[in-house]
Amino acid sequence: MELTTQQRNESISNATNALLFEDDYLHIKNAIDQLHLLFAGVTGVNAGNITDQDIHLPSGKAVSTIKAAHCLMEIDRTRKFLRGIHQAINHILDKRPNQTINILYAGCGPYATLLTPLTTIFTAQQVRFTMLDVNAASLDAARLLYKELGILDYVTDFVCTDATHYQLSANGSIDMIISETMLNALRKEPQLAIMNNLVPQLNPDAIFIPEHITVEAVLTRWEEEYKYFITPDYQPKRIKAGLVYRADRKFQLPKPVVIHAPASETHNRLDLFTEINVFGGEMLKTYNCSLTMPLAVCKLENQNEDIAVTFEYVMSDNPGFTCTF
Repeated sequence: MELTTQQRNESISNATNALLFEDDYLHIKNAIDQLHLLFAGVTGVNAGNITDQDIHLPSGKAVSTIKAAHCLMEIDRTRKFLRGIHQAINHILDKRPNQTINILYAGCGPYATLLTPLTTIFTAQQVRFTMLDVNAASLDAARLLYKELGILDYVTDFVCTDATHYQLSANGSIDMIISETMLNALRKEPQLAIMNNLVPQLNPDAIFIPEHITVEAVLTRWEEEYKYFITPDYQPKRIKAGLVYRADRKFQLPKPVVIHAPASETHNRLDLFTEINVFGGEMLKTYNCSLTMPLAVCKLENQNEDIAVTFEYVMSDNPGFTCTF
């Protein structure tokens, strides 16, 4: 039996409340499954087998419609981003309770995953969205979803374009930008190219989500990382080598940085660790999701002394950090 618009919105509301306010893992997983079932049913885009193709841009890969749908299914990723964005909206509303918050979602995907649930929390007088995606199929799906849910009044515009070239309106009406277009260690996808274009256009008091992203060089040992997965609450022993890059509201593209990896008889793998602070302390830490999985750089065999490693970020159609010794 097909659900009515009211039943759909009640279902989204229940799932959203679980994601924002509950800590029971099963309830949160059920909420994700509930949202996927509803969004897939309305849009026809199912986070199943990936049969479509990514879009390759000069600044990196824009993921396919089905891959973008899959992002919803990463439980910690979805709930941490939703909780952070919820906090960020409330932060602005506390300062300006009677004004509408205008949010640009750069890379909204077919479900507009990080905003659609919040339509059950905030009114269309409180928040308005500009949905942007370079993938026309994803944008069409998002438009259909909002139409079928009866929430088109939340949307100022649907824009099909490359966010690395998009120009904000000169009136400075955007209060928040959300762009979650990255992989671990900021490789392959155009997160930094998007930030490089959009952050300088923002008013000083506007918010960019995520609030900051850090990439750090760390020496690891396989046995220690393995214990993390098999031993409850185990804290693996790691050797921090240094900060490679931090992206935040005071945006600058990465500059070459020299990290001195200390000599170690036990820790012989050099990895890049990514951490993401969405907003207000809502953090995605190592192993929380695909965005924060360690990225292996190399093995350091027979390391008897410190090794200087230069990391340099390459902006291209396949962006990411390169390293030289």
